[in-house]
Amino acid sequence: MYTVGGESCLVVDAQVHIWDASPHNQAIPDGEVYALDLLRRHRELDGSAVPPHEVERVTEQTLNRDVFGGGYVDRAVLQPVVLGDLFVLGFSPLEWHAEMAGWMPDRFVLSGELDPGGGQPGARGLTPRVRRFDLRGLTLCERRRPAGWLQLADPWLRRVLARCGQAGADVVHIGVGPSTRPAPWRREDDEPVLVVRERRPKVPRWAEPVRAGSAQPVRAGAAARVAPPGFDAREFRDLARALPDIRFVLGAGCLRTEQLCRLAALPNVHVMLTEILPWTESLDFAHAFGSLLAAFGPERLLFGSGYPMMRPGRLVEELARYRFPPGLGRRYPRFGADAVRAVLGGNAARLYRIPDARQTTTTVAAAGA
Repeated sequence: MYTVGGESCLVVDAQVHIWDASPHNQAIPDGEVYALDLLRRHRELDGSAVPPHEVERVTEQTLNRDVFGGGYVDRAVLQPVVLGDLFVLGFSPLEWHAEMAGWMPDRFVLSGELDPGGGQPGARGLTPRVRRFDLRGLTLCERRRPAGWLQLADPWLRRVLARCGQAGADVVHIGVGPSTRPAPWRREDDEPVLVVRERRPKVPRWAEPVRAGSAQPVRAGAAARVAPPGFDAREFRDLARALPDIRFVLGAGCLRTEQLCRLAALPNVHVMLTEILPWTESLDFAHAFGSLLAAFGPERLLFGSGYPMMRPGRLVEELARYRFPPGLGRRYPRFGADAVRAVLGGNAARLYRIPDARQTTTTVAAAGA
């Protein structure tokens, strides 16, 4: 366990992906565009020390080394994203997560996936899957293409989320997914440009419109830039009010910070900090984080690395020792040791029903006495 303020701290990485964007899984040409964008963004955020093939495809060895190695992270929440139009076998489907969880027991919490654009027929069988895989949450995103627009006002969606919540998946993620977009306050032209040499096609030109082994046509046009899906804040507000027993987790980059802070009036809304954590040294981060801390309090903010986009070790250290720059300390709430422990893992442990090993040890010791 990581130590904060002289006390051990349960660290839960609430946004981890097990994906396969390697060439054999790419539906050409859009899958290759998507994969190159992921690799470009990873190098900008996490450096070039990691070989490209380890970023394209997550394995048990790399996951165990990068996430759980070094004693930073104790548990991780796996977020699925299928993107069936871009990847032949899926990008990061639930079945892979369940298989990995079986290989590494007591390490992961599983989330499912629901596409609001798929309509009610696309949600059939979801409740049994929640029970079968012990899903603690659901991610709302398009299954076919990235960067879509989520319709959150359909009555069937409320009924499905309510049933899944009763079955155990009572945490719903919106705008929480693998993103290569810069932080909300940064412009595209502010970002360093990575020059990638054009790669030769992996299949003959006559075969590009056909997926390998499936004979399903690939849509023409380049894939949209990797980003969380958008949604209407008013529709979300109505959805959150209609389902008070569901805990909603929004990505810090899915809305502008001031819009996100207005949603803090809803007590069942939380924020995942993944999109802004790479810039802890900037003044813009201080204002964005301070505003979220003041609006939601430390008890409704969650730590997430977005792995393999970034390895969590450095992010854990930077957040644990973060202090507001001089002149801003009085403007925003104090981010002390108790708040750090809550954001790094305590809040996620409460939401996803993860037992805290420190409490278990104390209970056993007391019983033995």
